[in-house]
Amino acid sequence: MLPSLKTGKYYALIIGIDNYRGEWPKLNNAVRDAKAVEDFLRTSYSFDKIITLYDNEATRTEIFDTFEWLVENVIEDDNVLIYFSGHGELKKNLKKGFWVPVDATTQSVVDLISNSDIHTFIGGIDSKHTLLISDACFAGDIFRSRRDRIPFEDSERYYSEVYRKRSRQAITSGGVEPVMDGGRDGHSVFTYYFLKALKDNESKYFDAGMIYDELKVPVSNNSKQTPMFQSIKNTGDEGGQFVFIRSEY
Repeated sequence: MLPSLKTGKYYALIIGIDNYRGEWPKLNNAVRDAKAVEDFLRTSYSFDKIITLYDNEATRTEIFDTFEWLVENVIEDDNVLIYFSGHGELKKNLKKGFWVPVDATTQSVVDLISNSDIHTFIGGIDSKHTLLISDACFAGDIFRSRRDRIPFEDSERYYSEVYRKRSRQAITSGGVEPVMDGGRDGHSVFTYYFLKALKDNESKYFDAGMIYDELKVPVSNNSKQTPMFQSIKNTGDEGGQFVFIRSEY
C-alpha cells in the first residue's frame, strides 16, 4: 500500500504567450498548451492555488511580481510548479538564455527575463519542491549540473524518501536549441506528451522523473528536439522529487 504523504499546499504558476509583437512572431499553440495544462491540473491533480498569466497578462513586470509573491508566501512544506510556454532566446555572446514576455518588442535583453533571474527566484522560493516545466527555445540553458536519481520502486519507502528531500528541478522541451510550436492535436509536441503522461497515469502519486521517462522518447522521436531533466544547481536541491498527487483517490 502506498503512503498518504503529509504535504503542504500545492501552487502552480502557468504562463502562456501567443500574442507577441514587434520583432517577435506570434505563436499558435502556447496559450492553448498552457490552458490545457491548467485545466488538467484543476480537474485531475491536487493543487490549492493556480495562478495564470496568458498573453497580455504575461508582461515582464507581472511575471516578476508573481515570482515575488511566491517568494513571500510559499513556506517550506509547500510545493510549486512553474509552467512556461512562449518564445525563448539565446544570446550567444552573453552565454545566457532568456524568456520573452509579451511586452518585449525588440531582442534587447532589457525587454527579456534571463535564466539567471528565474534561477534566483527558484532559489528564493522556500518550498519543499519546485518544478519548472519550460516549453520554449533554448530552455536547457537553465541547467548547470547533473545528478543521479533515486531508483524508482512503487513502494512507501520510495515516495517517502523522494518527498522528504528538497528538490529544485526542471523539465525542458529541449536543450540549447530551437523547439517546435506546432505538433499534435493543437499542442506542441512536448506539451502533448507531457499532458499524455499526466493523463495516462493511474497511480495516486506520479513524480517528475517518471513524467520525464514517459515523454523523453516520444518527443525525441517525433521532433528535432531532445527534452532534458536535471536539478537546478545552487538553488537548494537535495535529491528529492516533485510529486504530483491524483485528486480522485
